Amino acid sequence: MQHGRVYGIGAQAQAYEGMTSSTASSFASSSHESLQAQQISALQAELEQVRKSQADWQAQLQAQVQA
Repeated sequence: MQHGRVYGIGAQAQAYEGMTSSTASSFASSSHESLQAQQISALQAELEQVRKSQADWQAQLQAQVQA
């Protein structure tokens, strides 16, 4: 793996000089996977909230039917 010089040009921007294309592809792939993992976690949390709401709704409906 070839390491190049890193130049800071702002709080978030950095230019990488001399990085091999395979390293760049690997970095882009891992960043994409990390973003996907965050999105999956957020969707799972949202799904859990929906399930809780559904269970509450079903319990309320059941109580009304029995009343």
